[in-house]
Amino acid sequence: MATLAHFVARHNIVASAELVDSNPHCPDWHDANHYRVTLRGCFNGHRRQLTVPFSMGYAHTSEPTAADVLDCLASDAVSVDCAGSFENWAADLGYDTDSRKAERTYRICQQQAEKLRAFLGEHYSTILYQVERL
Repeated sequence: MATLAHFVARHNIVASAELVDSNPHCPDWHDANHYRVTLRGCFNGHRRQLTVPFSMGYAHTSEPTAADVLDCLASDAVSVDCAGSFENWAADLGYDTDSRKAERTYRICQQQAEKLRAFLGEHYSTILYQVERL
């Protein structure tokens, strides 16, 4: 099985991270470093990019790498792709199905998964299901 590091290297995926004040997807997370990360890669001769908010707790002292960001995006994408519905997703992850905050998180994961699909193209399922991630 290929590793995430091999996938990143094969497709020349690089990350540029800009430190920002907050993450719009998790406004209550104050003890973290928040970034706007742009991933750039080459897939079958086509250059693509994806920009996402990304946060890491203060224990992480370096900027996020392309592998860090892809690993998190893929994990979130698998969770919504496999669940098939908000109710299943919430049950799988221990969220209350009556929670508006949980439903908002689910919708964000869905949106991020679609952005990841557009970025990776035909490699979307590879990164989710066939690459050994972090």
